[in-house]
This record gives sequence, structure tokens and C-alpha cells, in this order.
Amino acid sequence: MKKIIAFVAAAAMSLSLFALDIFNYVQINGNVKNYTQTDYDIGSKFGNLTRTPVLKTVTTLDNSGRATEVTELSPRDAILTKTANKYDVYGNLTESNTYDADSKLMWKTIITYSNGQKTDSSEYDKNGLLRAKTIYQYTDGKLADETGYDSDGALIWKIIYKYNSAGKIQDIFEYNADGALDIQETYSYSDDGKIESLTVYDTYTEQTEKKVFRYAANGTLSEITTYDNTKQVTNRIIVKYDAGGNVTRVSEYNIAQKFGTTVNELISMSEFVYQ
Repeated sequence: MKKIIAFVAAAAMSLSLFALDIFNYVQINGNVKNYTQTDYDIGSKFGNLTRTPVLKTVTTLDNSGRATEVTELSPRDAILTKTANKYDVYGNLTESNTYDADSKLMWKTIITYSNGQKTDSSEYDKNGLLRAKTIYQYTDGKLADETGYDSDGALIWKIIYKYNSAGKIQDIFEYNADGALDIQETYSYSDDGKIESLTVYDTYTEQTEKKVFRYAANGTLSEITTYDNTKQVTNRIIVKYDAGGNVTRVSEYNIAQKFGTTVNELISMSEFVYQ
């Protein structure tokens, strides 16, 4: 995604993005102090699926449920990176510092606010040099414009948000530095406010895909199904929960035609343990 600047992107690419994003759609229940996410690489041997842990992420929460520390570990529990977050008295994230395995600073993010609204976010490298800056603008109290600049102040990208009559995000337009539209996202919602679908148009590939969100009888998200521009299913994300209503497993499948039939190929998996 454009919003990840160059020196951060290399580290971010090692993460299981679909599993991390699941908490944009589900909440953590109960008095959870920390949770561990384990991402697996899926393989096959003699026709049988295998899974190998590739990354662990331990997130520590404060009494308000905010992430105060995020530690990435190897499958053998060696520390890879550690991120420490700071909040102001109003609960706003104001500073984030990421360190390597030797506890040396890799990068820092400073976020400022005005009247409770985020105004800008500045990202610095290990030497304290500004590498990127994001400026936020609002209309009627809602985020309307998000603009990213490099260290010289040159525009890199811009995101514009549009809302429906209920005040929920309806469209997100992501633009390149030259002002050309890159990606458009359009959301639809159910009567009770849950996301029903997300339609994404990519101007580079000129392809449209639609993600449909499915919910269980108790209202929890159970599946995200992706359709291509021919309305064929291409991908499924299945979400499982424990008795307390917390996500325990997120599995991603590609849908393909193989050997004369339609197959669901497991391509990635993340599991979660709470304490």
C-alpha cells in the first residue's frame, strides 16, 4: 500500500497482512492482557498439506485495550523487532518507536493532534532524519483528505474519503503523485451498520474485485469471499472463534480449477492465543 514508506515497507512485507487486518473487522473480548499471532507457511508433501510457523507477533495491551508493545519473533522465539507505543491522556497514539533485535532504534513515528483530531504523522529513520510526513484534513468533523509527502516535502500520494448519509465511509479514492487515480474502494453496509461488501477497482490492471462479508447468526464475521470482475469466486478467508468470542484462526484459500474440478487451496493461516 502506498501509505507504507520505503524504509518501513521492507519490514512490513514479512507480515501476514490479511490476518493482521482482521482486527479492523472484529473486536477483542474479555480482559485480554496480550495475544500471540502465529503465521504459517502452507506447503504440500506427498499430497498432504503441511504448515510451518514463519512468524510470531506478541501484542501487549493496556487496561483500555490499546497496544502498548508489539514484538515480532522468529519461530524459535528470537526477537526480530519490537515496537513501543505511547498515548496521550485522551488515549490518542502519539509516538511509536520500532527497534531491531539488538534494541537499536530503526524508525520513529510522531503523531500530533488538534481538538482531538489527528493533524499530521511524521516518520523518522534511526538517525532522526525525517523520511515522510502525512497531513490529515477534515470536513464536518470527518477525515476527508490524507496526503503523504517525502522528506523534501514532495507529494507522494493522496487519499480522499467520501461518506454516506449515515456517516460511514462510502468511497476511498487513492491517487498517485501525478494526480492520477490508482485505486477506488466502495463500501456497502447492512441495515445494522455491518460492512456487506467492498468493491475495489485497480486502474493499473483495469480489474475490479468485490469482497463480500458474511456473518454468523450471532453477528460475528465468519467469511470474506472475493469475486473477480467475471463474478467468479477467487479467494475465501474463513474466521474461527473461541468460546469467548475471540478470533482463534484465520485461514485463506485460493479458488482454482484443477484436475477437472474446483478446488479450495489453503495458502496461508494465522492462529491466535490470548492471555
